[in-house]
Amino acid sequence: MKALAAAVAALVVGVTLLPVLLANGDGPQIAPCSDGTAEIAPILATIRHLESNDDYTAQAKGASASGAYQFLDSSWNRYGGYVHAKDAPPSIQDQKARDLVNSILGHNDDDVTAVPVVWYIGHLPASTSAEWNTVPRADAGNRLTPRQYQARWMDTYHDQLDTGSPSTTPEASECIGGSVAPIGGDWSLPGPRALLDAAPNAINEPHHDYPAWDWLVPVHTPIYAIRAGRVDVVHDWPHNWWTENCGTGRADCQTCGVGITIVDADNVRWTYCHATDVTVGLGDTVNAGEQILWSGDTGRSGAPHVHVEIRIDGVQRCPQRLIASLYYDQIGLDPRTLPMSGCSF
Repeated sequence: MKALAAAVAALVVGVTLLPVLLANGDGPQIAPCSDGTAEIAPILATIRHLESNDDYTAQAKGASASGAYQFLDSSWNRYGGYVHAKDAPPSIQDQKARDLVNSILGHNDDDVTAVPVVWYIGHLPASTSAEWNTVPRADAGNRLTPRQYQARWMDTYHDQLDTGSPSTTPEASECIGGSVAPIGGDWSLPGPRALLDAAPNAINEPHHDYPAWDWLVPVHTPIYAIRAGRVDVVHDWPHNWWTENCGTGRADCQTCGVGITIVDADNVRWTYCHATDVTVGLGDTVNAGEQILWSGDTGRSGAPHVHVEIRIDGVQRCPQRLIASLYYDQIGLDPRTLPMSGCSF
């Protein structure tokens, strides 16, 4: 990881907390499980074991690499609001590593053997490339060629598989896709609590032009239903507004991207936008805390985030006070008591 090139940072989708051109929402969307067959827990355990001997506070000598996975400051990129990886709690370091591993697997057909090479040099060379047998950045202390590093890494990975990944922390071994226990039986935070623990100021972030809430989260974060109800609308436009040049008047562009609208028992409409995938179908009844999306960057989105919108009789309400109550007090609020202004700019 000490030799991780800038190219790796480019592979990590959705992990930088940057100013965004926020979503326009529903018009007049701790880390995921892999979508493929690769087992994420032993991959993370292998990286931690080889990079730091499972030391989440490790600091490399003479380099900015730190934490259990030895992220360079440039590739860590203030993830979760922490300047250095070693400053972040294990759950946040694990999620950052999951993001990168899932990105590597996604770019390489779920091939585990690609992970150590990309982790080591930042990309996967062509099969005939001399890079395989060349020590990268020997001046930085590297002693192994990518082929040697891959062989060593895979030996450790198979040991982890054989022993059940004994060095895997609880945070890394738990797959947080699926559902979470609802708060008070009726409510849920919209995503993993660890992300709000890392950046609680995000709870009060205003939406850019009407009452709603945009929460910056990594791509493929599991998103949960805040309130139970029936899926009334499924949005299925898997593209990004800006990369598709939607500002030029294209009629097929959709602001929500991939997302859903749920109608609860009190006829309150809950819209979630900008996902990569939905995990429920039109007409389904979902419970509070049930996973409904994998977050993404589709629709009118300038950076990976989830858009949360509440409408009552066609009027949008500010979700921030409700999210704060759920996070700080574990208490839900009647959506009709939420303000209709003051949460946008």
